[in-house]
Amino acid sequence: MPSRVITTLQEFENLRPVWEELYRSSANHTPYQSWEWNLAWWKHFGSEGRLCLIVIEEADRVIGIAPFYLRTSFFGLPLKHYGFIGQKRTDYLDFIIQSGSESLFFRELAKHFKDLQEYWQFLELKDVPETSTNLPHLYREFGSVFPNFGLDLQRVCVTVPLTNAWESFLQTLGKRTRKDVGYDRRYLEKNFTTEFKILTNSNAVFEGFRDLTSIYEARWVEAKGASRLAEAEVAKFEAEICERFSQSGDFRLYMLYANGKPAAGLSGYVKNDKLYGDIYAHTPELHKYSVGNVLLGFAIEDCISHGWKELDLSRGEEAYKFRWNGQPKRNYHIKIFRNRMAEAKAAFAEGVYERAAASETLNKMLARYRKWKFGAGE
Repeated sequence: MPSRVITTLQEFENLRPVWEELYRSSANHTPYQSWEWNLAWWKHFGSEGRLCLIVIEEADRVIGIAPFYLRTSFFGLPLKHYGFIGQKRTDYLDFIIQSGSESLFFRELAKHFKDLQEYWQFLELKDVPETSTNLPHLYREFGSVFPNFGLDLQRVCVTVPLTNAWESFLQTLGKRTRKDVGYDRRYLEKNFTTEFKILTNSNAVFEGFRDLTSIYEARWVEAKGASRLAEAEVAKFEAEICERFSQSGDFRLYMLYANGKPAAGLSGYVKNDKLYGDIYAHTPELHKYSVGNVLLGFAIEDCISHGWKELDLSRGEEAYKFRWNGQPKRNYHIKIFRNRMAEAKAAFAEGVYERAAASETLNKMLARYRKWKFGAGE
């Protein structure tokens, strides 16, 4: 069974029909496995590695794609390793596989890496959902070839299960939260002229998205010096994703305005009867008016009206998510090592980084640097 490796942007672009056919074949896939998302990520963030999309075929038919790229260092140590495209910006990472071909795909992928053992140290599979149906096949086929595994339940994401009506959904909430939903709306409307907008695939999406990013940047400038959206490549990526997904009809943007000014917003993507929330922010000056919770209530009502089953509020265990009956789910961080020496080197590099990341002094210095670099000021 042949395997081939895609290494150029042009080949990546030409792979679109095959990728989309595989993507449609499995309900396992989130918006973050789509061709559009992965191509945009690679164009804007792929400079630190080498593109290595591994395509597995059977009888001249593609049965799966490992959306990898190769990096030559790991937290400063020279360790060649493969990882998913989309790291750091994507909530759920996974393989793109024809439904029913999972075992065959991973068996051949393991053989592929066995033949290349001298060229890599480990595979790093970040943010694989614990519910992924690919995991049993991955463990079985790779475990028989590479027994040195590392497995962590790393990130918590929170999803809100929805009912078939707004009133029945309210009954899933705590008594205090149910009361606050109505009170917060009335209190906000008493003090401001409010407007709630749902933007999908019109030119208004881009104006609304600019309003959302302005809120997001104001929200994080104090804590971190600048938001990630202040970085040029990040801003370009977000703009491209907004354009691509709004053209396909999968993009959804909720915006709440108070006296004509943006107060809160939530962007997201629709897939498999779910809305995957992405960027969420509210204006710090209006925090006491609970504008974030008011916006989420309106967004949930809209999701219910479409018959969607979940509102995924993405990574993070913030308290507000659980007030909306949010349910936690976890992502795995999987490492597959070529041998024990590679495992020891990776563990050392990661340990040094984690100690540095926990330093309050270093984090304060980083915040000041970001303010200086991105012009946020003191």
